[in-house]
Amino acid sequence: MYFWGLVLMILSIPLSKYMMSVSQFALSGILILDHIKMDRVQSLFRKNNGLFAGILLLPFAVIWTIQGITGIFRRFLRKENLPAIVFSSLYLLHLAGLVFTVDFDYALKDLRIKLPLLVLPVILTVSEPLNNKKFRMLMLFFTASVIFGTLVGTWVLLTSEVDNIRDISVFISHIRFSLLISLAIFTLAYFTLRRDEYSRLLRLLFLLLTGWLLAYMVLSASITGLVVLLLALFCMAVYYSLKKKDLYSRIAATALLIVPVIIMLYVLGVVSDVFRLNPVDFSKLENQTASGNYYWHDTTNLQTENGHYVWIYISTDELREAWNNRSSLDFDGHDNKSQLLRFTLIRYLTSKGLRKDAGGVAQLTNDDIALIESGEASVRYHERSGFYIRLYKIIWEVQQYLRTGDPSGHSAMQRIEYWKTSVQIIRNNLLFGVGTGDMNIAFEKQYEIMNSPLKPEYRWRSHNQFFSITVGFGLIGIAWFLFALLYPPLKTRRMNDYFFFSFFVIMMASMISEDTIETQVGVTIFAFFTSLFLFGKREKTPI
Repeated sequence: MYFWGLVLMILSIPLSKYMMSVSQFALSGILILDHIKMDRVQSLFRKNNGLFAGILLLPFAVIWTIQGITGIFRRFLRKENLPAIVFSSLYLLHLAGLVFTVDFDYALKDLRIKLPLLVLPVILTVSEPLNNKKFRMLMLFFTASVIFGTLVGTWVLLTSEVDNIRDISVFISHIRFSLLISLAIFTLAYFTLRRDEYSRLLRLLFLLLTGWLLAYMVLSASITGLVVLLLALFCMAVYYSLKKKDLYSRIAATALLIVPVIIMLYVLGVVSDVFRLNPVDFSKLENQTASGNYYWHDTTNLQTENGHYVWIYISTDELREAWNNRSSLDFDGHDNKSQLLRFTLIRYLTSKGLRKDAGGVAQLTNDDIALIESGEASVRYHERSGFYIRLYKIIWEVQQYLRTGDPSGHSAMQRIEYWKTSVQIIRNNLLFGVGTGDMNIAFEKQYEIMNSPLKPEYRWRSHNQFFSITVGFGLIGIAWFLFALLYPPLKTRRMNDYFFFSFFVIMMASMISEDTIETQVGVTIFAFFTSLFLFGKREKTPI
């Protein structure tokens, strides 16, 4: 029952938040049943007739359940289980933060979300650890679940109109899903190399599935997932190059180290595309359109699109009339992404090197009109792959932030403002932080104090787990957080366990740009796999 409860859990993590909660209740129930002495139940029914025994069953069941839970925690809190106790103390850290909390409604919600930090270490350390066969079977169930999620995402992409590529992740957040894909890739890679465990045909299947997951990462333009995966690969390559002495390992490590270099060259190419500039002599700009209407030029606004200046050669009235003659969407209205259509049109014409007048609109194809109506602001977004487009948009956001100082609406640059705000809150609450429930209040106040350029709808929290912990619990809290992360694997000597090490790097990398454990899915992923790899399997898997 326990093993199949784990299977239900690991299948649910990529596919169902509801079943993820149900499986934790199921595992808890199985563990409690395992600690109820069945001879007492048998004795109750043996000494009493059926009806009377049924009446007594409920109060006795409550007593036995309490005794079972007491026995579970007595077993959990034993001295030799100190690594698991330290890890689960992350939940106690959030409980301690109630001392400094004003907003108890949010604090209680946060404590409910973080409950896996306490429940899952208890379940996976008190229960019998899995042997290698069952552990590998469990990880195969996990990879199958992730692959099913990617197939559903691909189906959504191929059969639906998707305005935002992130929407193809229909079960959980695309970022959390990308972390699971990264872990599944490492899992399949390990199984592919196990010549003594699996047949050649099965290992070939594992290799093909690894390739599919990598392809899906690119298809879904998951920049966070790809960066995290590359960092994990880089760390694994460094480990191999330092620890392994045989030639094969060193060649494999060198090959892995080359990958980040290739990616960096690709990124630099995209940066060059974004910052490319077609020079214009502002003193020689023409004043009139072919129809005799006047242009207006804003030579103080140096925004560019595909190397062309956006705010020159604009004839608004002429542009309005020409557009309204070709489209059912009003020039002064919104496109299908709820953006002001006139700005989408101006940027799109600029990206094609066209003037913003009737002549420019006349040169647009019907496909161009449809793209503008759908909210695409550059012809580049149509010409290149989804991964290139996502990377191009991020670098374009950097360019606009450097030019205007306003990060609103640009997810990558908003993080800079979140981190600035976090640092200021930390300075004002250095030792103990603002408490478990007061982070939203603290951020709202600090944004007002700083007169942040962020619009109210974009004023979110840290988007960095280390900042989030420090904001909530101060320097004491972040020190304990880091200790609770590092002590368990060091004490159990699992830091060089293949599965734990790859997962640990994935989690640490994700925490740089995300509040990884501030959501139900994120904290469950973190608590479950950490507990499974450290405490839930009997044997260490060498790197």
